[in-house]
Amino acid sequence: MKRYHPYKIIKYLLFEFVKCLSMIFLIFLSLSLLTNFVEEIVFFKEKDVSDLVFKTVYLTILKTPNTLIETSIFIFLFSGIFYFVQLLKNNEINTIKLSGLSNFITIFTPSIFSFFLGFLIIFFISPISATSLQIYEKNKRAYSNNDNLIIINDSGLWFMENYKEKFRIIRADKIGNNDFSKLYNSSIYELDKNFNFLERFDSRLIFINGENWFLEEVNKIDQKNIENKKTKEMKLISTIDMNELKNLFTNVNTISFLDIFNNIKILKKRGYSGEELKIKFHKYLSLPFYLLAMITLSTLFTLNINKNLNNFIYIFLGIISGIIIYFLNDLSIAIGLSNKIPLELSVWIPIFLILVISLFNLLKSNEKYY
Repeated sequence: MKRYHPYKIIKYLLFEFVKCLSMIFLIFLSLSLLTNFVEEIVFFKEKDVSDLVFKTVYLTILKTPNTLIETSIFIFLFSGIFYFVQLLKNNEINTIKLSGLSNFITIFTPSIFSFFLGFLIIFFISPISATSLQIYEKNKRAYSNNDNLIIINDSGLWFMENYKEKFRIIRADKIGNNDFSKLYNSSIYELDKNFNFLERFDSRLIFINGENWFLEEVNKIDQKNIENKKTKEMKLISTIDMNELKNLFTNVNTISFLDIFNNIKILKKRGYSGEELKIKFHKYLSLPFYLLAMITLSTLFTLNINKNLNNFIYIFLGIISGIIIYFLNDLSIAIGLSNKIPLELSVWIPIFLILVISLFNLLKSNEKYY
């Protein structure tokens, strides 16, 4: 007797899921473009920009890939919900059952497909999104009121400050114990508005308290006297908001999965633990499992609920579950940052909970539906 292979059914189920995924993706894409466009319009409304429409559309397009990656788990959640609703309303669950196949095939097919799509997002989409967001921030910074900048690379930490029609370029070897208020082995270059050299301060240690910078063991060189003038202590006034600059630097969305390890290594060398990068790394790593979990979670709102419910009820259930997931993610990471649980584990706990709840629900309803 010839063995039956369910390739056609799997192909059909995959087609139906891709169709639902494409529809939900287009909806989220439209919403992302709209919200980002409105955000850029609000940003530019009080700025003198000649090519307002072009600049707004350009920045909107640059930011949207990152927005879609950030909302990808919700895209797959809604796709899973409407995929199962479609099967139920067409009575295709029973048809598959009568064909002699396990109805679990309707779950495994989109789940495995989503799992591999997660890897595609990690290795191919995230580099594009990170590069796009880097260009976005570079363009946006040109119109921002904050002219300061922070960069951390192999040569140390670099700050640029626009101060009273002068520019300061600050370089430090490292910071102290993940604390941006202490800069070690620093050099401060003061330049005029035409970037001509005015003076330089070399300091073993800088303490930063608000706008007050206290320099210890200082060597001063100015344009009139190139000989070192040594001072035990001195004070500078700065407009740099260290917390603001730190937050600017730690926009981990500008770093792709492929570059995270190198950036963590550089940060550790400079005295910064890079907790945000570690969280982002595990978010990338967990994405395939998260997308799989979203498909299994969507069965909770479909296979155990009356199939004649209005589509708006399913949308409402999806929104509520999305809010809960968002809250659960933030809560878990906050606990991890407080050192109550390992930071890496804090990213994975919500996924484990979703998978356990979903799989328990499937096993419990096995007799009823399968």
